[in-house]
Amino acid sequence: MKYEEALDYIHGLYWRGKKSGLEKTRELSALCGNPERELQFVHIAGTNGKGSCAAMLASVCQSAGLKTGLYTSPYIVRYNERIQVDGEEIPDERLAALTKELSQAAESMETPPSEFEFGTVLAFLYFRECHCDIVILETGLGGTFDSTNVISRPLLCIITALGFDHTGQLGSTMREIAQAKAGIIKKGTTVLFYGENAEGEEVLRERCKELSVPLFLPDFSEIVPERQGRLSLSGRDAEESCQCFSYRQWRHVTLALPGLYQQKNAALVLLAVEQLCQKGLSLPEEAVRNGLQTVRWQARLEAVSDRPLLLVDGSHNPQGMKATVESLHHYFPGRKLQFIFGVMADKEVEAIASIFLPYAQKVYVTAPAMSRAMKAEELLTLCERLSGETGRPELVLCPTTEEALKEALDEEEDEVIAAVGSLYLAGEIKKRLQHGAQPF
Repeated sequence: MKYEEALDYIHGLYWRGKKSGLEKTRELSALCGNPERELQFVHIAGTNGKGSCAAMLASVCQSAGLKTGLYTSPYIVRYNERIQVDGEEIPDERLAALTKELSQAAESMETPPSEFEFGTVLAFLYFRECHCDIVILETGLGGTFDSTNVISRPLLCIITALGFDHTGQLGSTMREIAQAKAGIIKKGTTVLFYGENAEGEEVLRERCKELSVPLFLPDFSEIVPERQGRLSLSGRDAEESCQCFSYRQWRHVTLALPGLYQQKNAALVLLAVEQLCQKGLSLPEEAVRNGLQTVRWQARLEAVSDRPLLLVDGSHNPQGMKATVESLHHYFPGRKLQFIFGVMADKEVEAIASIFLPYAQKVYVTAPAMSRAMKAEELLTLCERLSGETGRPELVLCPTTEEALKEALDEEEDEVIAAVGSLYLAGEIKKRLQHGAQPF
């Protein structure tokens, strides 16, 4: 099986026998010898910040010399991004070989697995093959019935910031959403929660009490910001791009990820480091600092062009958009910016748009090349209605991401443009830019 054939097979599974629950993942994993039983996990769920926290913690563990697996979703540019060991994506040839091996087991099942179920077991196989010391495992959707929840007892369960997203699958109330995330909590583990959500915290405390497991929350009031850094292309002026903060006994911590909200995510990661050390892992202070200083994570206020400055950010729910706008306001105080805006139709589109439109000078309204995406014309109508209440930025209809990107890159060199609303939008922009400085 070639790499392209493997991807075709994996993506083709999406439309086959979809069924909620963990039965198919368990069956597929059992057919492969249950590779997850030979691995140690940190399991991460939440609405916002789980990918950033996973990337930070993986970078720390890797810096400490642990063979570290990282499983995340969705991918931004290439499928391989979802499965990494020590910061390196699974090689094409291994992905193809493991897909061929796993497909034989999948085809023997009465009901075939979904794409995510298949990918989860494939990741377990690769992490076992690489003899990973620890795996940082991010849920795909929710927690209770997420494929990653077939693992038995993680070292830590981390619940990041909770908000309203995927309400069709997880429920329309915060209690229902929190209960879905709390489904990853198991006896014998330790639970960390981001906090700042009283109703969600109540649900998690009930679950932890039921299972007699400890729950810890960071105290964000002890974060002391020291340097905001600046937004620029990754790897260019790296030191100036990093932000710096102190938290409790951690003085002058340098963090490579931009965005004020990342300091809170980092505080949660530092709490995770303390708990992992208590469980016997060796994570020296130097490794922790180096891991946070060198961490990389795509599509979170990520600069992909300097002139004009073009940022891609995957914020796709109201809570995430609010955090993005607060950071943009902090980096560019008093300045109205330009935006490329595309979003999935099943999101809280009106709430998302109403958060950033007051800060917009111009908006390129577009649609990612996804069947779930809201049509650009429909999105333009919505933005026109909302912007009547916000000072009316200039709205430019760009039916495709390609058109929006071309228009944006033709702006003056001193402009700041943020592409927001969808990780799929961020991925399309990055793919086009990777073909050269000018993608057209």
